[in-house]
Formats: sequence, structure tokens, C-alpha cells
Amino acid sequence: MRERKRAECWAALHDAAAEVALQDGIESVTVDGVADAAGVSPRTFFNYFPCKEDAVLGLREPVLDDAMLSGFDVRANLLDEVGKLMLAVTRSIQGGDDAIRHRIMHKYPHLLHRRVQYVIKVEQLVTTAVSELLADSDRLADAERILAAHPVGGQYTAEDTARMLVLTAGTALRFAMQKTMSQPTLESQTEALEHSLALLRAVLKESE
Repeated sequence: MRERKRAECWAALHDAAAEVALQDGIESVTVDGVADAAGVSPRTFFNYFPCKEDAVLGLREPVLDDAMLSGFDVRANLLDEVGKLMLAVTRSIQGGDDAIRHRIMHKYPHLLHRRVQYVIKVEQLVTTAVSELLADSDRLADAERILAAHPVGGQYTAEDTARMLVLTAGTALRFAMQKTMSQPTLESQTEALEHSLALLRAVLKESE
């Protein structure tokens, strides 16, 4: 019951902020006005959103739960696995109606910087999780032997490998997000991500 009420309050605040932004302009959105429209106090507003821009876009803190991690196969293609995990966590930062958010972003492109801040949080969260998964496995053993034979020498670490995987998969994910901006459903984004990762591997192979 408590979680349902929190979800309803979050939605009421987001809906009120988005409606004002689309009808009257982003400059007309105020914390007091949004809170009043949702039937809560301004103090309650800040229990859900740190600023009015996040309320307008329907942004929330990223979530990486056990269910997401249970589907991660450390023995499979790591780029694919990290890409899928990043997509799941990225979708957790977005609430509300995708079509409305698309209209708002199109009308106020300067709000993109707020979403970028949340994407950075996603990257940090996934990097930490993947680093721990790699450290607990023997997946990097072969990679370490390969790098040791390379002229530059050096050593792979779980943290560095995780960060590289996240940044690389993030490139493919951004490409997929751009491709599906007009229809950002889970199905369309998943399919676009698969194509993006395949293209990325092809580009990297051609550049060898």
C-alpha cells in the first residue's frame, strides 16, 4: 500500500510538471505550483525530485536489482551482457509517458543535461556491479595472458575492464536510443541495441 501511494504521488507530481511545461512553458513550472496541483506540500515534492526539471522529465534514481543481475552471464559475450544490463538500468531512470517525454525533450533540448546526469549514475552503478562480477570469476584470466604477450605489456583489472565495457556498450546504447526516440518501447530498444552492438563489432573489426 505504501509503495502504491508513493508511486501515485510521484506520478501526480510528474504529470502536473509535464503538463505545465507543455502548455505554458518550462519557465512557468514552479515547485509550489506542481506540489499544489498534486495535492502535496513543497517539502513533499523534494522527497521525490531534487528539482523541477527532473519532475518535468520524470527522472528518478537508477535501480540495479538482483533480478537484473541474475540474468547477467559472466561467461557469455561481455559486451552484449553489459549492453543489456545498461539498457535495463537506464530504463529504470525513466518514468511516465515516453511520448510526453519525447515532446518535452524536443521542445526543450536544453533539459538533456539533466538526463545525462542520470545516465552517468547508471554508468557508475553498472561499472561497480560488473567489476564485482568479474572479480568473483576467472573470466579475465585469458585476457591477462593475451595482454601480457602484447608489446605494451600491462594487466587487466576487473574495474578497468568493467569501465571499458560500460563506456563501449554505452556508445551502442546511445545509438540505439537515438534510433528509437520516436518509439522508445522495451521491444524496440532491445532490438535496436542488438543491431547497434553488431554494428559496433563490425566497425571495430574493420578498424583493426
